[in-house]
Amino acid sequence: MLPSTLEDYLEAILTITENGERSATLDEIAAALDSGKEVAGTTIASLVEEGYLERTDGDAVRLTGKGLSVASQVARKHHVLQCFLTEMLGVDADAANKEACTLEHGISDETIDRLSSYMDGARSPPGRLGRCRGWDCTLLDCKEGDTVRVAMMRGPRRHRRLLDLGIFPGEIVQIRRKLPNQSVVVRVKGCDIAISPEIARSIIVESCP
Repeated sequence: MLPSTLEDYLEAILTITENGERSATLDEIAAALDSGKEVAGTTIASLVEEGYLERTDGDAVRLTGKGLSVASQVARKHHVLQCFLTEMLGVDADAANKEACTLEHGISDETIDRLSSYMDGARSPPGRLGRCRGWDCTLLDCKEGDTVRVAMMRGPRRHRRLLDLGIFPGEIVQIRRKLPNQSVVVRVKGCDIAISPEIARSIIVESCP
């Protein structure tokens, strides 16, 4: 496995070169990584020596087949992690991008494959529950006594408090009461939590097997 700094360089060059379709100049690479030209030049020289890059015109470089393979792998990890953090956990997009940059270097291919498969399943229409169909099945549609699994939450940036309370994709919740004002009281991790109709309508659920 390459050091994280070298992987960052290959990933940046992949983006700059539009998936390896062209060369990238030293100025472009240094700017993309917010690095000085001298540092960027030294790192690029190392990647050329190890066969991940090849020189083209002037100070420009191009990804070799070996470099393209690694860069594509890192980029996929970044994409899957960023999607998981934003879509599944409700993390702000900018924060998720920074977190993905850190996590992508230590996570295994197998874990990324499993994470990707999990998200594909979570995006699929959940099982039918009562009168619900597809993505129309929300906490607001449930009946008192139903036990359901959270599939996803629409408008993730609005639900940080729910995440703090333990309501996140994959969590099992029980519908305790439905109040006259349409608020829903659910039990999560042994605690009863009242959720407003607006928020309950944005939480997509599926029936438990």
